[in-house]
Amino acid sequence: MSRRSTRWALGALSSVAAVALLTACAGTPAPGSSAESPKTVTVAITQDPENLNPVVGGSFGALSLEFNLFDQLAEINTDGSVGPRAASEWTSNEDFTVWDFTLRDDLTFHDGSEMTASDVVFSFEEVLAEPDSNRKLWLTDMTSVEAVDDTHVRFTLSTPFSEWPRQTTLISIVPQAAYEELGADGFNAQPVGSGPFQFVSWQRGQSVVVEKFDDYFGGAPVLDTVEFVPVPADDARVTGVQSGTVDIASIPTAQIPAVEATGSAEVSEIPSHQVVYLGFNTESGPLADPALRTAILQAIDRDAIVGTILDGRAEPNSQLVAPTVVGFSDTLEPVEYDPAAAEAALEAAGYAGEEIPFQYALDGVIPLGAELAQAIAGQLGQVGVNVKLEGTDNASYDIINREHGLTGLFLGQFSPSILDAGLPLRFLFSAEATNYFDDAEIEQLVVDQKAVADAARLAVISQIWEINQANGYVAPLYTPTAAYGVNPAVVWEPRPDGLFIMKDADIQ
Repeated sequence: MSRRSTRWALGALSSVAAVALLTACAGTPAPGSSAESPKTVTVAITQDPENLNPVVGGSFGALSLEFNLFDQLAEINTDGSVGPRAASEWTSNEDFTVWDFTLRDDLTFHDGSEMTASDVVFSFEEVLAEPDSNRKLWLTDMTSVEAVDDTHVRFTLSTPFSEWPRQTTLISIVPQAAYEELGADGFNAQPVGSGPFQFVSWQRGQSVVVEKFDDYFGGAPVLDTVEFVPVPADDARVTGVQSGTVDIASIPTAQIPAVEATGSAEVSEIPSHQVVYLGFNTESGPLADPALRTAILQAIDRDAIVGTILDGRAEPNSQLVAPTVVGFSDTLEPVEYDPAAAEAALEAAGYAGEEIPFQYALDGVIPLGAELAQAIAGQLGQVGVNVKLEGTDNASYDIINREHGLTGLFLGQFSPSILDAGLPLRFLFSAEATNYFDDAEIEQLVVDQKAVADAARLAVISQIWEINQANGYVAPLYTPTAAYGVNPAVVWEPRPDGLFIMKDADIQ
């Protein structure tokens, strides 16, 4: 066991009891017991949640917990479509600026109180009122929200927004009375939702335990208890599923053979919603020349990267969304690998070998990011592009990016939690994005796609992808396969969005 694995194991000893329960459940009842043993599953998450208060929260580490503890008006189905959850239906006016949602009439919070439209209004307004909320970004188009009556909520938007129901999946509904009584900090320590599981305990850095909510409107979960254990290190998660310390964990695809060889865990694979990309700072320096960016695009052999570094468990991509995400165009192909054309483009650009910094994170959400950066640098070097690798830890890289400090080439990724192109369009291409290029046509198209739906919207989004590729603003590389190690006794299906939704999980 590595040093990092040992550190994690010391912090996760509480999961041993859970695995013991799992083993008893998967076999026969304990001697002298006629009752069935509790069904308990331990899940490794990649980040310790910053907080459990969904009004404030929004970190990736808390998302799986949030969707198990709380309800939202709508939910994202595994096929990327939007379906009802707390709301049974919704309608809009002709230009998508006013939306009416109808609540179910059998919604109950974990404290026994009924959910009404007032709780929905409070939840949305509290996000806007909370100074530290990470959710405000999702509500910038909302002018007002009101309770028409106990079961009807009306949203008025400042601009047409055809995907507003999808946007509501990012806002969890909290009970107004309990939230006002506990306050933001108190609610964080003892969250009350209406989801399929209810809160039991939280030991920071060690585990969050939830148990089934018998009065859930969709029926109580099969599992009695789920323990979420933060395990940031890839090797520690692999060790966890190999040893049986955890029952479900995401694992690097490169470790699939090692996990399968132990026989203690099965591997489940699914196309992910992630796109790994190469970014360009086009604002100054050599990369301001589109001819140089074109040369770089032609010099990258995506197939070789997928076939070697990623062991074939990825697909080359041409756009900033995966095929599992709404807004993917199946007509746009990646830029063809053509080193001869790249060399010609370099000559046309007048590139004289100036050193270009290439920044990337050594750890984090891009599996094998360092190896990927080295491979790209090698391919670019073969055609004469001189890059300087500048790897740093993920936390520092995030700070540099937030401060608009990426100066040349850089590695990035986008994994839209709502399985829709609207998020990468907003954060990478809109007028409000802190991107490294300026294109008024793209910015207008980002606005235009919000005002249309279905095929018309896809046509606008596809145009954005085409303009991006022609100008070399952001170069999509590939969409990786997501892999999970799963205890053979556990029945659980992975999702394209990478969340651990446990309502329908079971133990055989």
